Parts: sequence; structure tokens; C-alpha cells
Amino acid sequence: MLRASLPRVDSTAVTPELVVRAVLEVGFLLLVIFYLLGITDLRRRLWPLGAGAVAALLIFLGAWGAAQAVDRWQYDYPQKVSFLPLTRFAMYQAQLAESVQETYGWQATLADGTTREVNIAEEFSTIGLPPLSTRMRVLLGWAEGEGTAAESDAAEQELSLYAQALYSSLVAEGKDVVELSFNRVTGTPGDETVDQLRSWTAEELAR
Repeated sequence: MLRASLPRVDSTAVTPELVVRAVLEVGFLLLVIFYLLGITDLRRRLWPLGAGAVAALLIFLGAWGAAQAVDRWQYDYPQKVSFLPLTRFAMYQAQLAESVQETYGWQATLADGTTREVNIAEEFSTIGLPPLSTRMRVLLGWAEGEGTAAESDAAEQELSLYAQALYSSLVAEGKDVVELSFNRVTGTPGDETVDQLRSWTAEELAR
């Protein structure tokens, strides 16, 4: 239900910094391969496996290394090319709380007047946090008019689908939801500013 037909997000512009980083990283990877196969005795240790097994191993490592070097420079959503099963190792960095500037949030208003923050990653845990978070941030930008008119319309459609799914999930948990909203959240934890971008009543979501 959530796979609506959406425009592709444009790639991040290729900058001199990205080019230099790509050349340095590929060069370092080649140096590591040369060291392992040309200087150490790794090849001699592998020969007992047989020529066929060694060739298959080297082909696999070469293909895997190429995926690591190339796939990480894809900034499209969704990606233009998928290298499964030779996926890259995703590198995540710790982020200081004070560095957070803008994010998204879902909030439900219940029948008793209370509000509840809805963690969409917990409700849809099978999707996975990284792609789901990326998608929400893309929709956040489109909903605020950062994209084209077509992207704004696509955000409206997709956010409505997410809202319907969240509403159904909350109702299944026994929550009496009267309204659901998608918000822009800025600031730091404990000192946030919440701006409502879209909202749906229970009557709209139950249709």
C-alpha cells in the first residue's frame, strides 16, 4: 500500500571534495589488495584450497570491493543500481544531541485529549530504520515545498498512506485516536519546536 509511484530524488551534486575522497578511498583499497596479494604470503596459504577455489574467492573479493567503492556514492532515492547481495558496509557515526537541527515527528491526539508521540520505526519495524528515516526526511522536505509541485503532490499522497497505516496500527493496539499529525521538529532534545505540516482526523483515516 505504501509503494506509491513517486518522482526520483535528484542525486547530490558531484563536488571536487567528493571526487578527491573517491580517488583516495579507491587508491587506499587498491594498496591494501596489492599488499595482501603481492607482499604477504596470503596467496601461498590459499593454494591448498585449489586453483578453482582461489579464483572464485578472488573474483568474489574483487566484486565485493568494487561494490564497496562504487555503491557508497549513490545518493539517489531509490537507488538507480542495486548491488545485492554485494551490499556495502553502512558506516554510521555518533551524532551529538546539540548538532540536531531538523527532523520529523508523528503525533496522535487521543479521545481523552492527551497526545502521544508515535515512533513510526517501531510501528513499521520490518522496514528498517535507515531507509524509513531517509524516506521521512525526503517527505519532510517535499511537504515544506522544497521540491517541485509534482513532488509536493507525491508527498501529500504518500504521507496520507503512512497516516492511514499508522492509524490502523494504533487502533489495533486499542488506542482511541481522533487525529494524527506529521510535524517538523527543530531544536535539541528537551527543547524542541514542533510545527505541524499535515493532519488527518479519524474520520478521514478510517475511510
